[in-house]
Amino acid sequence: MEGLLIEKKDGLVAVVYSGEITLDVTPGIKAEVSAATEDVDYKNLIMDLSGVSFIDSSGIGFLVSLNSRIRNAGKTFYLFKPSPQVAKTLELVQMIKYFKIIGSDEELKALS
Repeated sequence: MEGLLIEKKDGLVAVVYSGEITLDVTPGIKAEVSAATEDVDYKNLIMDLSGVSFIDSSGIGFLVSLNSRIRNAGKTFYLFKPSPQVAKTLELVQMIKYFKIIGSDEELKALS
């Protein structure tokens, strides 16, 4: 899928997406992330949203669902550097505090 990169190493799954997260792309992202996390031993899943220019309600629903699934599996889900547009949208729908957010590379390195 264009704009999507998934890396797995050292107990971490990093998902990087650039572009818009809308109803058109959400099913593809969901399928790729599900496949990448199926048979992998990891502690943390990090979703890098620094390159996301727009997120709609289906994208927010995907993030909420993914967060719940990861938590229920005893793992931790983080949003990494959400773009100003994503952060503003999450604030508007009062979901920003629902997620654990990593705002800097230093915080990310501290997870390792």
